[in-house]
Amino acid sequence: MTSGDRKQPRSSSGRNWRRAAIGALGVVIGGIFLWLALRHIDPGDLERALREMQGKWLFAGVAVYLGAIGLRCLRWGILLRATGSVKWRHAAEALVTGFAANYVLPGRVGELFRADYARRVFNMSRFTALGTIVVERVCDGVVLVSALWIGFVWILLARLAAPEKAWVLLVGAAATMLFGAALIFILVSQRIDLRRLGVMESIATRWDRLIDGVASVLRGHATVVAACSIGVWILEVLALASVVRGFGVSLSPPECLMLLGLSSLSTLVPTAPGYVGTFQLVFAQVFHMFGYQPATGIIAATAVQIFCFGTVTILGGIVLLSRSGLTIWRARKWVSPERP
Repeated sequence: MTSGDRKQPRSSSGRNWRRAAIGALGVVIGGIFLWLALRHIDPGDLERALREMQGKWLFAGVAVYLGAIGLRCLRWGILLRATGSVKWRHAAEALVTGFAANYVLPGRVGELFRADYARRVFNMSRFTALGTIVVERVCDGVVLVSALWIGFVWILLARLAAPEKAWVLLVGAAATMLFGAALIFILVSQRIDLRRLGVMESIATRWDRLIDGVASVLRGHATVVAACSIGVWILEVLALASVVRGFGVSLSPPECLMLLGLSSLSTLVPTAPGYVGTFQLVFAQVFHMFGYQPATGIIAATAVQIFCFGTVTILGGIVLLSRSGLTIWRARKWVSPERP
């Protein structure tokens, strides 16, 4: 056995420990946020909010949310096909399973899972796939920041409510800087040559693959990807409004935009599975800001997680099981059994 062979298990064990630590930290952070959301809530208010639940609005919200997932599959397929030959159904498989992994695993590891799935199913470099995912997330971030500012300014100008400016402005400013820098990175990344900086060849090669994925949006697809991104979040805000309506709350368009922006940006924090904790806290704060019961916000956030996220998680599990079954069937078909 070579020294490299002896080091491999130790390296793998170290990665597993790091992943476990990150996951545990995410669960702890989610638990803290959940405690912050529930600490002043009367259990009776939660029970009353549950009694007001109307199933038709929840099912409508799930249907619209699945439409948004379908549009996400289309958008990612366009980016992937700009970097290689990828079947549409394979792109959809990878995206749905990646989202499912994000919902059931802590620390937002679903994006890495999706990149690894892309390597295994359509033989694309993990780094190239990850580059296309970076483009997706930056497009989403730009749309969400825009929605947050539009909703905030709309409410102020129309005097529909008096939003608590301090924390909203802080989140908006931080997100604007973050995604503004990310957008600049996409535009200038192709000009960055790590080899000129004396970086190791192995790292430079991975960087080139990552940039190949990032550059997918610059190959004549920017307008279509932007239109898909706007369409995704129009459907998401409609789904969110429908679920909230299922608990007797009719949010105005600017209120929906602010709730969408703040709740979705909160998922950037690596917390517990399904964004438990952060989602409840943001919904409670936004509902309180607009004069609604925070308990209703917590129940609505939980309904989004159970019905919308849960449906996608089930679909992702079905995809994984069907993919595993297909692999086993192919193995049995092509491997001839030994005969006596």
